[in-house]
Amino acid sequence: MKKLTFLTMMIAVLSLGFHSAGNGQTLLDENFDYPSGDLITAHGWFPHSGAGTQAITVGAPGLVFPGYINSGIGNAALADNSGEDDSKTFTTQASGTVYTSFMVKVTTTAAGYFYHFALNPITTTFRGKIFMDATNHFGISVGSNTGTFAASTYTVGTTYLLVAKYEIMPGTTNDRVSLFIFNGAIPLTEPAATIGPLTDATQSDINPGSIAIRQFIATQNVTIDGIRVATTWSALLPAPPAPIPTASEWGLIFLFAALLIIGAVYIMRRRNSELPV
Repeated sequence: MKKLTFLTMMIAVLSLGFHSAGNGQTLLDENFDYPSGDLITAHGWFPHSGAGTQAITVGAPGLVFPGYINSGIGNAALADNSGEDDSKTFTTQASGTVYTSFMVKVTTTAAGYFYHFALNPITTTFRGKIFMDATNHFGISVGSNTGTFAASTYTVGTTYLLVAKYEIMPGTTNDRVSLFIFNGAIPLTEPAATIGPLTDATQSDINPGSIAIRQFIATQNVTIDGIRVATTWSALLPAPPAPIPTASEWGLIFLFAALLIIGAVYIMRRRNSELPV
């Protein structure tokens, strides 16, 4: 029987709750953790179109999606009219892959694109446009106003997790976009895309440096929350951190460890006392 030393047991106990961080860089993390009713432009967003008209506001409560690192934090953004479109910048990426993820709940379906990548500073060149259509499908395009849509429909009032991927490719007019749609478990490694990768030789390439929320029609009603931008899948969608034990739970852990040690010492002493002299 192997003896368990105090050091071995403490290493095992203290390793609980620790996890390794994924490689890659997180470029933006937005949970709309602001008072309900605030304009999002009061918190680092820029009104690049229709400024002051039906501005995008913060609404409560925020969205929840099990397993998503930004789930249930703060409030959310309400894109619920035709009017102001707002954007937020991050460090411009000139190579590699850029991902963005967010939770979305459609309350009223209205055909059009409502989210996209853009430059920093933003211009009128939008790429990786994310759509909904009139029959409850999410979709994406490289940059045109005609989307490619998923085969499956979304349910109005249900929260989904969407991930858009923009790949900066060597050459010109050949960058690629993909869309991932989740309504269940989030994979720790990148799966096959729901849509894409798509290319469009009629659309110029960009170096992504911002994301934007678009309001395009009065009947639109979309809630967006938990926006992230990162350069790798693992940085974008890390596994949820292990829960940190409370003070009482730590007490139980150390009590259990102490009892194991006492038991092991007792057994060894008992065995030693039974050895022939």
